[in-house]
Amino acid sequence: MKNKVITISFVVMIELFFLLSLVIKDKQISKSERRKLAQFPNLTINKIMDGSFTDDFEDYTLDQFPFRDTFRSIKANTNYFALNMLDNNSVYLNEQGIFKMDYPTNIESINNFINKINSIIDTLNKDNKVYSLIIPDKNYYVKEKLFLKIDYDLLYSKIKKLHTTPIDIRNIMELNDYYKTDTHWKQENLNKVVKSLSKVMRLPYTNLNYKHNNYPNFYGVYYGRAALKGQPDTITYLTNDIINKSTVEYLENLELNTVYNPEKLTGMDSYDVFLDGASSFITINNPNCKENRELVIFRDSFGSSLIPLLIPYYSKITVIDIRYITSSNYLNKVQFTNQDVLFLYSTLLVNDSSSLKD
Repeated sequence: MKNKVITISFVVMIELFFLLSLVIKDKQISKSERRKLAQFPNLTINKIMDGSFTDDFEDYTLDQFPFRDTFRSIKANTNYFALNMLDNNSVYLNEQGIFKMDYPTNIESINNFINKINSIIDTLNKDNKVYSLIIPDKNYYVKEKLFLKIDYDLLYSKIKKLHTTPIDIRNIMELNDYYKTDTHWKQENLNKVVKSLSKVMRLPYTNLNYKHNNYPNFYGVYYGRAALKGQPDTITYLTNDIINKSTVEYLENLELNTVYNPEKLTGMDSYDVFLDGASSFITINNPNCKENRELVIFRDSFGSSLIPLLIPYYSKITVIDIRYITSSNYLNKVQFTNQDVLFLYSTLLVNDSSSLKD
């Protein structure tokens, strides 16, 4: 009788979830995981014969499983609070926020980053003034000894091989300058970074006034990975007359001509409000700049929120993301003369530089 009860209960549970999967409408995206979900695959003879339909169908059933987020939350709560595990899928929580363990130190990746950046520098004009700012990710400021993270001292010592004038901001940043649920830094806290840049790059720094535009429902990339209910961050983007009157050209989005794209606030990643997110090549023209001074920035996503604050100091800024564009393509679009050139990358990318194109 015991075996019968277990077998019948199992069959009923399987049938129940099968019926629920038929009734519940498939979701297009997962906002908690910030990604598109697999949809029911096309059923064709070729896909059946080569086995791809089975693989696609498995992805579909995993993504569209009824109450999937609830089960993910149960697993996370069990790991964190019942089993006293320090992390769930390499995501670590404490009272200061959510963190993803970035470990171990990838020497090969660091060397690859150095070689790629130095190869770009070799193509520049001798009149270009070249700088680098390697942004510490927020793990740098975590004090827990049990928290696994890369060897930052080693990383920063190795990037001294870059043929640039380095700008070090490690001592002026703190954990509160980063979002609790996301990897990125807060734009409203970056004036001190602009001030540090201005000292080295000889910019006429001014403590400008900005309007703070707030969006209170920012669920960062780590929020979904943690699979726990919690408070979202507030994302703030800064505007003033100089930023508002600047004109912007995006290679991928010809219809957008502004520094910010507020429509992205309600999308899968609200951080894309800054410079429209993943954009390979951007030009920003500031008609109100008194000096005819240009800046070329090679950057990752951290640069998206800092670059708007540099607009007041340049008549033109060219933004290049070599994760999405090759040198043969951007060299056709920009002529290096006597611009300032800034390499602006986070330690996260330096330790995982495989996405950088040649």
